[in-house]
Amino acid sequence: MFKHETQVIKFLLQWYSLNARKLPWRKKNNHNLPHPYFVFVSEYMLQQTTVNTVKNKFNEFILKWPSLNKLAQTSEPNILEFWSGLGYYSRARNLLKSAKIIKNNFKNKIPETYDQLIQLPGIGDYTAKAILGIGYNKSVMPLDANIERILVRLHAIDKPINKVKNKLKDLGKKFISDKYSSNLIQSFMDYGSEICLPRNPKCNICGINKFCQSYKKNLQKKIPFKQKKKSNKPIKYTRAYVIVNEKNEILVRSRPNKGMLASMLEVPNDAWVKNKKLLTTDQDIQKIKTKLQSFEYSFSHFDLETEIFYGNVKKAKLSKSNWIKKSSYSSSRMPTVMKKIVDIAV
Repeated sequence: MFKHETQVIKFLLQWYSLNARKLPWRKKNNHNLPHPYFVFVSEYMLQQTTVNTVKNKFNEFILKWPSLNKLAQTSEPNILEFWSGLGYYSRARNLLKSAKIIKNNFKNKIPETYDQLIQLPGIGDYTAKAILGIGYNKSVMPLDANIERILVRLHAIDKPINKVKNKLKDLGKKFISDKYSSNLIQSFMDYGSEICLPRNPKCNICGINKFCQSYKKNLQKKIPFKQKKKSNKPIKYTRAYVIVNEKNEILVRSRPNKGMLASMLEVPNDAWVKNKKLLTTDQDIQKIKTKLQSFEYSFSHFDLETEIFYGNVKKAKLSKSNWIKKSSYSSSRMPTVMKKIVDIAV
């Protein structure tokens, strides 16, 4: 039975006071807490994306939309264009939907209760608790990958994390702070990021190793227990067509408003299929002869293999089509996969 929660909490709070990461979303408000709006935005951005990737993008976001009221007034194409490079575009749509709901229903104030937060698009148990705990100092313990890793090592749990989620929630409750929740949650996160690393944890300088059951049993490099990787991801196939007119503009269109990369800009491409023999040439393209090369892009659930074609056409022949300047496609609301396709072609 683990009985050292109080000592661990005390150490982590002291460690955090000296070693806290300087992250832009931790800027304090007049309650000496990170601003709830900053926490709200950062938690959407950080879903499935690393801290280093998010840092610069977050600063740009806040310059563009410094308040929830400003964010709620923007359009989906605007936020999707900004989101390019972060991936997982449903997060951007959900962030905007939530901002509009908060503006209309909560007078631009991020909700302070779990039941209200959990109803917002894109917010689950972890995100709701992170906003409450970090932004409002509420007594909760959100479990991110860093916190889960510390908990399974402290308790020497030799099962995959996804098999012990409920147990970890119960263990996490024992580390809830009544007074210092915001700092404690962030101290766990930073300690997992700086000391209790996924690989090669720095046990020799760890201030809580004397309480760690994994360290005592020399299991710290085996825990968290890894499941065998699943088989290779499936492959889908398409052909993409980069068409340029005499004004150095690239032919583009909007993707459907539902499904993958919804509403984003794209160059014309064939329907994505699992069997290469089922490829059918895109309706917008007629006599594109120049094949450049094949290109593979990895999504979370499948890899997309694309044959890239290039062609020139007079703008008048496709007068009702949409075009963007070749010089501006990299800052457009194209997803990364489409930008890479254009990069290859032009």
